[in-house]
Amino acid sequence: MELRENFGLMHLGTIRIVAWNFTNRNAPVGYHHVTIPFGLEDRRARSSHHSSTGEMILKMMKVGLLALCVYAGAARPATAQTLQWTDKGFVTVNGGVQVGSHDLTTTQTFDLFDETATVTTASKVKSGGLFDIGGGYRVWQNVAVGVTYSFTSSDSNAAITGIIPDPRVFDNPRSISASAGGLRHKENVLHFNATWMMPITDKIDVGFSAGPSIFFVKQDVVSSVPTTEPGPSVGTPVVSNDSKTTAGLNFGVDLTYLLSKKWGVGGIARYTWGSAKLAGGDQSLTLGGLQIGGGLRMRF
Repeated sequence: MELRENFGLMHLGTIRIVAWNFTNRNAPVGYHHVTIPFGLEDRRARSSHHSSTGEMILKMMKVGLLALCVYAGAARPATAQTLQWTDKGFVTVNGGVQVGSHDLTTTQTFDLFDETATVTTASKVKSGGLFDIGGGYRVWQNVAVGVTYSFTSSDSNAAITGIIPDPRVFDNPRSISASAGGLRHKENVLHFNATWMMPITDKIDVGFSAGPSIFFVKQDVVSSVPTTEPGPSVGTPVVSNDSKTTAGLNFGVDLTYLLSKKWGVGGIARYTWGSAKLAGGDQSLTLGGLQIGGGLRMRF
């Protein structure tokens, strides 16, 4: 608030009220100039009207505070409007890694020497490379719906133990041990998402997504172990591939930085979960895990 008085035959008091925009402290959003006649005829009469002048200034201060509130309220909707997501949709392409490991134990039985042989395989499904591509379309305000396809694979080793019948003596099982390498695990997954887009600036936005997933999993398992007698001597394990389809869920966050109006780069952190009971599995195999990656972004 600024007060300027000019003294002469007539005295005028000018009050300048400045309303500031609290969202930008360096930018005033409006000014008010009010000129108040104090009715003074000379300097000697000024002291007798000092109290009335103070009351007038106090009233103008109240008017200034009211104007400040009005301007601050008017400035907020304009600022919030700049954070509205206005794109129709998006496309994402990422490369990265799926982090985490899951234990897998399977037990297979087969006939040998007119008895039953048992082979147990224990392995750990490890982290693997990740590729995904997906997109979404805005359906309401900042909400988009879409689908993402992701693929991940890894190789693991397995420890094999088993019980093998004796060809000469009935009901005389013998223990064996072996190992198998290069057991391949693959996950092809469709993620169906609802995404809330939250613009941070005109170039940066964050998307929060969640939804169901469909897992198409393939896993190499040891189905049998050939042996030769006497011994028994263990040969190369026989590996078969088991496939399952199961449902799960996913949720994650995606950060985008736009290099131009349509193209940008970004990163993703997504958690997926599912489970599948494989052939001979003692327990269901946990699928998915934490996925971290980055790549290209496109807006339309």
